[in-house]
Amino acid sequence: MTVDHILVAVGLEPSTELGDSAGLEVHSEMGGYVVNAELEARSNLFVAGDAACFYDPVLGRRRVEHHDHAVVSGKLAGQNMTGASQPYHHQSMFWSDLGPNVGYEAIGLVDSSLPTVGIWAHKDTSESEIKSEPGAHEKYEQGIVFYMDKSKVVGVLTWNIFGKVPIARQVIAAGEEHQDFGLLAKQFDIHTKH
Repeated sequence: MTVDHILVAVGLEPSTELGDSAGLEVHSEMGGYVVNAELEARSNLFVAGDAACFYDPVLGRRRVEHHDHAVVSGKLAGQNMTGASQPYHHQSMFWSDLGPNVGYEAIGLVDSSLPTVGIWAHKDTSESEIKSEPGAHEKYEQGIVFYMDKSKVVGVLTWNIFGKVPIARQVIAAGEEHQDFGLLAKQFDIHTKH
């Protein structure tokens, strides 16, 4: 297989020693302290950020290592400490600029073990194709990758398409089955130069 880019995202394991002495439950597979929908590990004890293994109503139990998640879950945990009793339902995102002309934004379950569908815009036309393995000489400057659980989108990565995270959040939250990914990709303005 020939590729133009390789993305390596290296995770980390949370330090749980502090909670061990308090008897907090640590998720056996994902790590992190098991919390309820309000980010509460025990009565009046809250956990946020990548130390929390929370229940996502759309994607199931998760532990997320993103800055966006740390900020939003930290704010909600603080609000819940003061009696807000609000569930956490934010789909966090992450991004990277890999050079002057290459960047991506991702949201949801972006996991290499999941099946994907990629839609890539040709550099010089307003056409797009569903490509599992683009040819070596084809030029694609931007595209979108849908991460799938059966026929439902559970993650989205946009390549050189920026500012579309709210649309990706809507697609994931809807939990609908999809067959026409070309039509779905049009919501992301795949042919507009970003």
